[in-house]
Amino acid sequence: MKRWVFAKPEPALAETLARELHLALPITQVLINRGYRTADAASSFLNPQLRQLGDPFELPDMDAAVGGILAAIAKKERIVIYGDYDVDGVTSSALLQRVLQAAGATVTNFLPQRAEEGYGLSPDGIARCLKEYEPQLLIAVDCGTSSAREIADLQKHGVDTIVLDHHEPPDELPQCVALVNPKRIVGSPLGVLASVGVSFKLAHALLKREKQLAERIDLREHLDLVAVGTVADIVPLTGENRILVRAGLERLPQTQKIGLRALMEIADVREKVSPYHVGFRIGPRLNAAGRLADAMAALELLLTENGARAAELAKLLNEHNAKRQGIEGQITEEAIGMARANSGDRVLVLAKEGWHVGVIGIVASRVMQAFHRPTVVIGIEEGMGKGSCRSVSGFSIVGALQHCAPLLEKFGGHEMAAGLSVKAGKVDELRETLNEFAATMLKDEDLLPQVRIDAVLRLDDLDADFFVQLERLEPRGTE
Repeated sequence: MKRWVFAKPEPALAETLARELHLALPITQVLINRGYRTADAASSFLNPQLRQLGDPFELPDMDAAVGGILAAIAKKERIVIYGDYDVDGVTSSALLQRVLQAAGATVTNFLPQRAEEGYGLSPDGIARCLKEYEPQLLIAVDCGTSSAREIADLQKHGVDTIVLDHHEPPDELPQCVALVNPKRIVGSPLGVLASVGVSFKLAHALLKREKQLAERIDLREHLDLVAVGTVADIVPLTGENRILVRAGLERLPQTQKIGLRALMEIADVREKVSPYHVGFRIGPRLNAAGRLADAMAALELLLTENGARAAELAKLLNEHNAKRQGIEGQITEEAIGMARANSGDRVLVLAKEGWHVGVIGIVASRVMQAFHRPTVVIGIEEGMGKGSCRSVSGFSIVGALQHCAPLLEKFGGHEMAAGLSVKAGKVDELRETLNEFAATMLKDEDLLPQVRIDAVLRLDDLDADFFVQLERLEPRGTE
């Protein structure tokens, strides 16, 4: 059962926009319903241009971040980019590595291992990073906003930290050189940026500050990475994301990155590239390395200049992805069976010993889509559970986890997706507490998937011009 929600038509305004923009009425009605109610606003949406990007220094702490990086370069300090193992984190790390190297930095990359070290600035991940690379400046990418204690420990080791992130900020923020996170500005349109978008803005800020860098670094060459990371992270394709993704998708077929070309070939992505190709062919293969093995293979693929090595890595990621699909299918079947047995719950909390933590995020998405309920899937090993959460519109899963904080070892994320660590003995209590919380927040109608209808078409609307105009709404994704 679904809720069909029809937007209220505004024929007079739709006709005005149709006349001014030479568009079909159903197209202008869609634009109106999406908030583009003037000819200028609609035209900017339909024709996104890089020149429409805002000043990168509008982001919080950007000035301090640029200053810290330039100072580290001048002093020839060892800079380590500490990223996340998903596509957003890997593309962010690759972009920064390429830009900072071109700027003259002594820089290397570090990615934690999902199974052994967990997400983000974990104690185990930091310990290995310190031992192997001895950073003097650590740039945390796609993580770090919730790592006040870990960043304080880094400072005790004499390591300065800059955070580039887009996750929801907690009450206690880390004390670091800079915390560049658009979500620190409540209501900012930049809050939709993925971490790779934040990283691109940092690179833009560096070039604005140091004009000579702009003479030898062309950021447009890295828009392919921005498009891949943004689409794969399922952030809204609105505002600056739309601008960056449109430009990046156009560059992907001609990308100069040998590794991306090899991956696109093995994933059968040719000529025109759409968000579908990134979301279902390129992204899953990049993600597979971090899910089942070491994400450094994906990062190396995005950085290598060796054609033979690129082909070898692309083949490896393709094999990892095939294996991931098999593991995911088995766990999804088991999880859906558990969900049916608990279908009265408003929040599904599903846990089992031995579930592979590398695929539980995908499984949580599958279950959430099947039952349209906030879903937490937990893999348990040696008494500790690691979970991935997916939510429905209107229910902040990270806010719900905040309510359950005393039960959790660690958590963080977005309104729609989050991660957590919990002791196995606390899983039942977590399920009860989440459902008690959801009972006050979720109505019965919220548990029905919504189908939003922006415009009603007649058969005679479906001519060739209509389909040409429909293409102008690309790239399409989440809102």
